[in-house]
Amino acid sequence: MSPTEVRPARKIWVLSQGSPLEHFITALVVPALGRSVAVQRDAPASVLDGLVLSGLDAAFLRPSVDLAHGIAHCVRAEDLAEAAATRADLAAAHIVSPTRYGAVADVRALADAAHEAGVPLIVDETWRSPLFGGHPEVLPDALAYGADLTVVRGATPVLRLGDGPHADLLRPLIDRAVDLAGRAHGEVPPSARPPHGWDHVLDSLEAAVTIRAGVRKEGRFTLVDEGFAGIGGIAAAEPLRITVNTRDGGVRGHRALRQLADAARGVTVGTATGTVLSVVLGTEVEPDAEGFLDALHALPVLPTELPEPLRLALPEPGPGRLTVREAFFGTARVVPSATAVGMVSAATVTACPPGVPVLMPGEVITAETVAFLTAVSRSKGGRVSGAADADGLGLRVVEESVADW
Repeated sequence: MSPTEVRPARKIWVLSQGSPLEHFITALVVPALGRSVAVQRDAPASVLDGLVLSGLDAAFLRPSVDLAHGIAHCVRAEDLAEAAATRADLAAAHIVSPTRYGAVADVRALADAAHEAGVPLIVDETWRSPLFGGHPEVLPDALAYGADLTVVRGATPVLRLGDGPHADLLRPLIDRAVDLAGRAHGEVPPSARPPHGWDHVLDSLEAAVTIRAGVRKEGRFTLVDEGFAGIGGIAAAEPLRITVNTRDGGVRGHRALRQLADAARGVTVGTATGTVLSVVLGTEVEPDAEGFLDALHALPVLPTELPEPLRLALPEPGPGRLTVREAFFGTARVVPSATAVGMVSAATVTACPPGVPVLMPGEVITAETVAFLTAVSRSKGGRVSGAADADGLGLRVVEESVADW
C-alpha cells in the first residue's frame, strides 16, 4: 500500500474534550446521505451509540482474525464491496485503521470499494501514532490513501476532511453538525510538522527498530506484526506500535501489562490479551528502548504451563431483524442462551478472544453463536462481555419473538 497522491486535509475540526465525536458523524451527518451505514463490527462503542441516536440501519463488517493470537485486525475491501452491493440506501462506510495491535488496513482498496458504491469512507485513526505525516519514515494518514474523513478520538477529538470526491458534500454537513453541538474549538490549518519537531519522531522510529531487533535477537518472545502478511485485510504495520507475543516467552499478556506499566521512559503499555502485549512509542521524548527490552526480558516465566490459545473461528452472524435503535429501546428480558435461539438480541455481546462482538443489538441469535459463546465462557482464559451473567449463558433479548416482527 502506497499513497498515489498525498492530499492535505480540506478542513480540520478540533472539538472540545469529551465531545462524542462519532455521535456527530453517525447521528447528524450520515443520515443526510442515506439510511444505512457499513460499520466495522468492533468499531468503538460510541459508533454504536450514534446508531442508537440516528436510527440508521447497519451492515456490520467483520474484521479478519488472527486465531493463533486471538486478536482482531482489519476489514477486507472485498467484504465492504459485498456489503455495499446489497444496500441501495448505503450512506457511508466506517472502518478502523490502524488497529490497537498495529495492523494497518488497505485503505486504498477500501476507499476504492466505497467510492465505487458512491459513498464516503470514514476511518477511525485513534490508534495511529503520530497524528501527522510529511516524513518518508512516518506512515501517512488515511487521507493520503483516499479516505474521505478521518476520526481521532481522545483528549482532543479531531475530524479531518479529505480533498476527495465527497468533500464538497461533507464539509457543510459537518460544519452544521459541529455548530449544532456547540463544542468546537474551531478549525485549524492543516500541518505536516509535528509539534515537537522531527528529532523526537526520528528518535522514536529508531527506538522502535531497536526494540524489534532486541526481541528478535533474544529469541524468547516474538513479534506479532511479522505474521501480518498472511492475514487478510492488512496492508502494513504501524511503525510506532509494537505488539509482542508474550506467551512464547512464558508470560501472560495481562501480567506483562501490569509489570511493564512504568518500565521505560517514552514507552507506553497500551493493551493486552492473554497472549500478547501492545506498546506505543511516544514522540515527545526519546524512548528508552534498552530499558524496555531489559524489563521485558526480565519478566519471570510462569511456573505452570500456559493454556493453548482458543482457536475458534467467529460464527456467522444472524440476520439483522431490527435496527440498533429499535433493539435498544425495545422491551428486553433475560433468557437462558439455550432458549434464545431465534430471538433478537437486545445487547452487544463480545467474546474475548478475539474481542469482536458476536451479537449486535437487532441481530437474530443463532445456534452457532450460542455454541461459540458457551465454548468461550467455559474455556480457560476466555471471557464473554455483555451477557446477562458472568458465565455468558444468559442473554438479553427483545421481548417479542422474531415471528412477531
